Amino acid sequence: MNRNMRVQTLGVTLGLALSASLGITQSALAQGVRASDAAIAAAKAEGGFLLYASISDPQIKALLAGFEKDYGIKGDFLRLVSTPLIQRFSAANDANSNDADAFLDSSPQVFELHPEWFLKLDAKEIPNVTRWPARWVSSNAVTIQTSGSVIQFNTDLVKDADIPKTWADVVDPKWKGKILLTDPRISDTYLGWVDMLEKRYGADFIQKLGAQDVKLTQSGASGAQLVAAGAHHLNFPAYSSFSVPLIEKKAPISSRIMADPVLASQTSLAVAAKAPHPKTARLFLDWVLSESAVRALCAALPVSTPGDEDGKLGCIALKDPQPLPWKTTPERRAQLLKLLGL
Repeated sequence: MNRNMRVQTLGVTLGLALSASLGITQSALAQGVRASDAAIAAAKAEGGFLLYASISDPQIKALLAGFEKDYGIKGDFLRLVSTPLIQRFSAANDANSNDADAFLDSSPQVFELHPEWFLKLDAKEIPNVTRWPARWVSSNAVTIQTSGSVIQFNTDLVKDADIPKTWADVVDPKWKGKILLTDPRISDTYLGWVDMLEKRYGADFIQKLGAQDVKLTQSGASGAQLVAAGAHHLNFPAYSSFSVPLIEKKAPISSRIMADPVLASQTSLAVAAKAPHPKTARLFLDWVLSESAVRALCAALPVSTPGDEDGKLGCIALKDPQPLPWKTTPERRAQLLKLLGL
């Protein structure tokens, strides 16, 4: 399997109302327009800004470098994984000591549970929001990255013809004892993955998956390492970003976005309600929705984005994925885990 093929296999409320009034379509690419001189000058007068983010270092640095190149404003960042990042942001808000201007996280949960922490989006101040596909725009945040749910597989152990294409394929008896399952108890979105598959295929499917003699791992990153080492044939659910560093080192691993259904997690960006530099934060969010930013994001790491659903700007093509749910009742959680045998 050549590298091009391997990379390929990696591979709303405000928005609805606003887009309806302005005639914006779901499939529109975010070409972007440059902000006004007045908006740029006002942002520069604030003297910089701070981004809280849970995405990868290369992506954060690429976005900040691109923003500085286009607008001459330098930004700093704090990177933590999602849970401690939210905890820090929450504590700062409660203490009225917030230092974050923009917040970028890999789950929509915080934006929905705590809308008071973020400014409402205003198209007059963030005009590029009208160019973004409407389904990925909420009242206070914009989904800028959609990470498709993938299987990771060892390219030495799995023949090209045998690579699963749909989620239904993973309960084939030939995979019994060869699957490393990312433990759905560690993440609301991983549990959401089980929820979506049960709704698509029924309880019997989840029971069959649990009967595949699966082993468990605590993250897709560790899953990628174990698959690359040959300890397991397949790992899922996961995201393509976990295997990219190993592929670059010529490890025998690749990944494929699975179909039926195509599922994706959401990484969203918002402006903090108590931002010390709100004008710069708004300008940054507006710039992130431009073609220049989309190219920078995907050049840093092969990902998918609503701003390039067809992959014409260098991103992984991913059209109309279903967002992974994160709201699961305790009763539903217990039911799903019991079906899996956990």
